[in-house]
Amino acid sequence: MTELPSGITLTCNEHGRRFIDIDHPSVRARVAEQGAQIIDCVPCGQRPLLWMSPVDPARPDTALRGGIPLCWPWFADERPGPAHGIARTSHWQLRLAQADAHQVRLVLELPEREIARQLPDERWAVQVEMLLGASLSVTLITTNTGSRAQQLSQALHSYLPVDDIASTEVLGLQGVSYIDKLQADAVCREQEPIRFSGELDRVYFDTAADVQLIDASAEPLWVQRRNSQSVVVWNPWQEKGARLSQFPAEGYRSMVCIEAANAGPDARLLEPGQVQRLQTIISRHPPERAAPVPGEPTTK
Repeated sequence: MTELPSGITLTCNEHGRRFIDIDHPSVRARVAEQGAQIIDCVPCGQRPLLWMSPVDPARPDTALRGGIPLCWPWFADERPGPAHGIARTSHWQLRLAQADAHQVRLVLELPEREIARQLPDERWAVQVEMLLGASLSVTLITTNTGSRAQQLSQALHSYLPVDDIASTEVLGLQGVSYIDKLQADAVCREQEPIRFSGELDRVYFDTAADVQLIDASAEPLWVQRRNSQSVVVWNPWQEKGARLSQFPAEGYRSMVCIEAANAGPDARLLEPGQVQRLQTIISRHPPERAAPVPGEPTTK
């Protein structure tokens, strides 16, 4: 595309990595073109919605440590190849940029030739749509363009900021079963709000519940999901954090990942022509509830 709305510019850092910078009355944000990865989002009058590693130099051809990396078309090591799939370091193209008084809309696409180069036996079309304003919405849109069913697992690997992980808790997953990646994939059941005292790596499944992240600040974060029956909660803690690339020594204290996913038992088999839209909405405001259908009983 050749023309961008006012307040949206294409920039390049000292290493040659390209970004889409947004300076809009309702939001300030930055998206890395490579990986189609949003790394900064600050709605007007609010604290940041995302965590980004302060020591990541953001060089080209790397998976950036923070923001929302796109895990596609597989999550973790569910298939052979690079961890979390090919999307995080692939070269995406900006297809649409719009702005109105309230928000900015971006659409980026992973070109067919890039998919064919890395996945020669598969046929996909994939876009990511971002809506940025008082809240942040990211939707990963995948279409099976082939003639046979294809496996898909994925996640929106959202890094969220906290004041101190030791005084942080995650609400909304009580009573939900999860796969504990640190206990040989043992299946357990969550009984209480999630609290952190060491490394945590879990895939909660069979749930579409909204999740609330509470820390010592007065502004909790809400994470909503659409077309997702699994959610990943992760913090590497100190020992693993020390082994991660582009991650500060004490970085684990100020972040936690809560990821809308189609992972584990929630992996999908897409038939030819089928579309899967995985969405996360991150906000510092409680989710709006749909009005009750006339005649339906209500609870108070």
